[in-house]
Amino acid sequence: MNFNTILKESMKIISFMGVQYAFGKKGSYPYGLLLKFSLLKISVIVVICDMLQTLFLLHLIEVSFDKINFLKKIMDKMTHSEESENRNKFRDKFKKWGDWGLFFVAALPYAGGAISGSILAFSMGIEKKKAFIIITLGCILGALIFYLSFTGILTIFK
Repeated sequence: MNFNTILKESMKIISFMGVQYAFGKKGSYPYGLLLKFSLLKISVIVVICDMLQTLFLLHLIEVSFDKINFLKKIMDKMTHSEESENRNKFRDKFKKWGDWGLFFVAALPYAGGAISGSILAFSMGIEKKKAFIIITLGCILGALIFYLSFTGILTIFK
């Protein structure tokens, strides 16, 4: 491989990662196919992006609520209001699912993912390491769902 080939491939991967962060799996799989990436390559990059995003978000959310006063006030108000009773009922129902609930939210193809999983993990008070592992496994399942879906779609059109 010469330098130009490496540079072109690097630029494709960087643009792909931008689409992944902006639009998630819904946008990155079609874009990756337009770039002539294999479905396996797309899935690996998606999982790596989700892992990096999860690490960043878990840390950012924790630091934000610890360091920013108005976020602390909002959190305190939310936990002591009447509306928090309804949220607590939902949270109690969700806690019955335990780690599996977080796993399935992270795996949901169109409504979940790393962002939803990170926010949910923080709101449920799940330890960062444990949340990272569960969300990563959920994102792997989500990528597998997309992989199999696009494999089927490509088979139909060939």
